[in-house]
This record gives sequence, structure tokens and C-alpha cells, in this order.
Amino acid sequence: MNKAKIWKQLNICFTAFCMLIVGVLSVHASDEYQYVHVTDIPESDGETYEVASMDENGNITMIRQPEIDTQQVEEDREPYISSYDVILKWGNEEQVIDSFEKESDAQNKVMKRNRMRSVGTTEVRAVHDYSGIKYGVVDFHTKPSNTNTNYTETQTNAKGYLNGSYASDGAFLGYCSVDKSKIKFRQAGVEGCVSANDVIVRDYEDESMVKSVNFYKVVNGSILHYITLDVTQSIYASTINIGPAQSYMKNNGIYYSYDGHYFYTTYKKMIDDYKNGTYKNSINPNQPYYNYFQYITHRTKTSITANQLNAYLNTKIGNRQSIMKNLGKYFIQYQDKYGANGLLMFALACNESAYGTSSIALTKNNLFGHNATDTDPGGNADRYSSPQASIEVHAKDYVSNGYLDPKDYAGRYHGGHLGDKGSGMNVSYASDSYWGEKAASIAWAVTKANGNKEFGKYQIGIIDKMTDLNVRKEANTVSNSLYKTGNSDHYSVMILSQTNGQDVNGNKTWYKIQTDPTLNADRTAMTQDVSVYDYNKYYGYVSAEYVDVVKYSNMNTQIPNENQPPVTQIMIGDVNGDKRISAADYVMVKNHILKIKLLNGDSAKAADVNKDGKISSADYVMIKNHILGIQLLK
Repeated sequence: MNKAKIWKQLNICFTAFCMLIVGVLSVHASDEYQYVHVTDIPESDGETYEVASMDENGNITMIRQPEIDTQQVEEDREPYISSYDVILKWGNEEQVIDSFEKESDAQNKVMKRNRMRSVGTTEVRAVHDYSGIKYGVVDFHTKPSNTNTNYTETQTNAKGYLNGSYASDGAFLGYCSVDKSKIKFRQAGVEGCVSANDVIVRDYEDESMVKSVNFYKVVNGSILHYITLDVTQSIYASTINIGPAQSYMKNNGIYYSYDGHYFYTTYKKMIDDYKNGTYKNSINPNQPYYNYFQYITHRTKTSITANQLNAYLNTKIGNRQSIMKNLGKYFIQYQDKYGANGLLMFALACNESAYGTSSIALTKNNLFGHNATDTDPGGNADRYSSPQASIEVHAKDYVSNGYLDPKDYAGRYHGGHLGDKGSGMNVSYASDSYWGEKAASIAWAVTKANGNKEFGKYQIGIIDKMTDLNVRKEANTVSNSLYKTGNSDHYSVMILSQTNGQDVNGNKTWYKIQTDPTLNADRTAMTQDVSVYDYNKYYGYVSAEYVDVVKYSNMNTQIPNENQPPVTQIMIGDVNGDKRISAADYVMVKNHILKIKLLNGDSAKAADVNKDGKISSADYVMIKNHILGIQLLK
């Protein structure tokens, strides 16, 4: 028996043992999920690739992905073989030169062709037809963990990559080519075309083939994202806490989404909408959700202090060895110098280095996985003289001069936010499709641990795909174009204020935004490789006609007029300002009514839920009903 089969059998036994311990039975992806969350899969044996598992509390465990049983993959594909193509290959090129119903006929063609003196070689390739599957799951977990899968975005033809060991499932949307060689999928915000040879499509309704897909669940007022390790098993490698639940969500409600913006109560409704190019059957068709820390640009400043970053790290690592200890001051220092949000950098470093405990961090002082390619992450990773040096290089060269440079030499610019595979740094930084979401989750956890004042601090605007909008020097179309936003989907901008400007399709409102690139002295053009960022001088304007303002439930959205101070956003019912509505809030209202401790300022405004100008028992009841799920606040 080969090594892959031995590992698979051991892993199945191990999984069954875990399920017996926690009292959880395997349940098909049937819209009523139970799950096994495995965080103690055996350590890497040096021959297999480690992946990072994250739980809802932000704890990171390095686990070993099971090896792929290639023979089993081929057996699962076999029922869908429709014909056999003869492929002519020369260099990196290939061409279909013939097609047969029987494999034997195709092999005979290859034998005859290879006897001829000609350029290239020929081989037989099975053609799989999944057209009969109405609700399909694209399974990317068909390759070794150190091998990525390439795809092409459907609308832009942009090239991208992902790794099935981090996110095994995507939505099957049909084909991108008549010969069925390219499969259309959606995963982590991107709709793309992938070679049929790189994936397998499994029937969602076949419980023997699909036992898990990724899903979202509302637990205690937070949205948790469960990410499957392997669709053929009921194992979820990560449970990511992405932020506060929205008013259109129900407590303990289970939702499906392959973009994190529109949520569905059933997998089938989601697939139907994706195929029809709509979101009308989602629970939030008119209010897409944007994970706050995943979509704020790096060109923002955190109010979290260096000491608070250090304290949070210490709660995560305890007595373990970590090279991130007491480095908080450098995240803030290089934020202020190079314009790279210190909290986002800290969260990214925590995710990439497992809080400074990974082998790459400990042996190379590399906190961000710089150049840790999937083929050989440990061998190729950059080495630094100190962990402080890696923070400066990340802020200066990776953020300011790299991923936030619209003219970046490597084409890495897709917006200044963490993002996913649709936009942001995640597009080109990591093969993990949910890399941006994981880092954002840590930023959210740090925020919760320190009073939750960061959430909603900045106003996010979203520019739709294919707009490629000019960012102007002034609020008109005749002023200099500083740079263009490109064609990334759900491109994020940070809105500073609004002003009246040139009429664009009947809309005279323009938004002043923080620019991603650095600018020249007279603010007439972007500059490259300047690295030092001036928050006060680097700004531009975009027409509001092309920007959707992001709104969060129970939080007022007020964009100040230019040259006026920003308006603090107040979440109605969130009396203590922790960005969620809980028992702590109605206790504060009750104490105010009883005159035990009076409320004032923003707390008093948040407590006046019914907006009648006073704080009364009616407000107390409305908050309590929201917590109980009787009537959610809007």
C-alpha cells in the first residue's frame, strides 16, 4: 500500500476518533451544519507542507495537510469522462489534434503520432463533462500542498493563483470554454476560469462526495467563517471571527457566500443567483457586507498603542518563545513614517508568523513570510538581521513602494486593503484565499480587547469592477489624473470628506480620499519609490457617482463636508461603544433610568434607541429585544 493511502486511512481513523470525543456526527452540507474542528493534526514530518489553522479566538496552530490520494481523485473523476483528447505538446504550448470516444483509439493515435518525425510529443487526456451537475462544488484540493493552482479572471483575463490546501471549495458555475477544458468557479471574491485538469467537480447533492463546504454562522453576536480542509470530510481547519453580526442576520443563523459580501440561507439559492448574475435571493441584496479591517486601506492610522499591541501578543503566546515580543513601538513608528497602518501590519505579522513562533520567524527574523514561496517556504524565505528590520522592510518596500503602488513593476497593485482574491493585497501576496480575512480577524480581536474604538473609525467607499476610475487632483474631470484604480472587484477607498464639484451624470458630489501612492510636491502626479508618506498632503478626489458608501447596521453614516472635522459614527444601542449590542448596554441604560450612573455624550445618543430625545424604559426594552432576537435594531 502506498504512503498516500496509508496516510488517508490513518487520517480517517483520527477524524472518527475526534468525532467520538466531541460527540459530533458527520453531517452532509445540508444547510444544518455540525462540524469537527481539528487543531491537533500531526506535526509536519518534514516531507509535507504546513498550513495555519485559526480558531474563533485568533489562536493559530500549524497543522499538516493530508497528502493527496491521486488515484482516488482519478477514480472520482472517472464517471464523468465523456471522451479522450489527443494533445500535442511543444514547450509550454499544447493543442488538441484529435478526439475519440474510446481511450484505446486515442492511445493508438498517440503511438502512431509519436513514431512520426515532427515537433512536440503527444499524450492522451480524458475530457470530463460535469454539465449534468446542477449544484456543483469545485474541489481544488487535488494537488500536493506545495503546488498552487492558476486561474484567469473571467472579465479581465487577469492571472491569479490559489492553493487548495487553504480553501478547498468553490462554486461550480459551468464552463469557460466550449471544449469543457476550462471550468468557471467562484471563490473568495473572484470569478475565474481554471483548467479542468487542476480540479474536480463534485455533486453537492451527493452526500458521499461532499461532506463539507465553507459557511458562515452568527454566534453570540459575531460572524464566524468556517473553512473546510477537505470537502470529502467533515473537517473545518479554521473558524475565523470576522466581525459583528448585522441586523439582517439571525443569531445561530447559517449562511453561504463565496465573496463575503452577500449571504444566502441555502447553498442552492447562492448557486442559482451566481449563475444568473444577481444577488436578489441573498438576505442582504441591497446592503453588501464588507469586513471592516479587511477593507480599510493601509493608508490609515490606528489609535491602538504600542503597549496595547505588546499586551495583546503576550496574551496569545504566554511563556512560548516569540520574536514579536515588545515590538509594538516599531509597528507604530513605521506606520507614521511610511503610511502603513500599524494594526494591520501587526495583525498580518501575527497571522504569517503564528505570533512570532513559526520556524521562519525564529530562524530568519521574518515576520511576514517575505518570499516564502509555496514550493519551498523555509528555504526561499528572506532573512533579516532583526525582526525590527522585517517590519521596516514590510512597511517601506512591500506596502508603500510595492502593493500600494498603482504602477508597481510586478503588477501587485489591486488596492491598498488586505482584501481577498477579488481585490487588495491578498490577490498577489498569498496563495491562501482567506489570508486577508485571517489578518483582519486578528485586527478585530485586538480592537475588541481594547475598547472597540477602531471599528468604523474610517469611512470606506467601494468602487465596482471594470470602472478603472481616475483619482483627480481636484473635484473635476479637467484636473490632473493622479492615478487610476484599475479593474479589481470591490476596490476600496478611504473617504475623508465630501465636497461639491463638477456634475457627473447629474451628481455633483465628490469624495476626498486618501491616496494609495505617494504624490509629488505640488500634488499633480504620483511618485514611485519615495516610501515616506504624508497623511496630510497625499489626497485626491473621485466622483461620488462611482462610489458606494459602506454602511454597517445600527451605525450612522455621516461624511463631513471638506475642511470640517470628521463626524464620529454612533451605533444605536451600543451604549458602551464596543461595536456590538449586549447585556452590558442595557445594564447601562437601566442604571441611567435608575439614576445610578447617568449617561452623556455619544453614550447617551446611542442609548436613545427610539430617537425621541430621552432615555427611557422603551429604549431599554428595544435593546433587550434585540439581544433576545425578538426584534433586531435597524
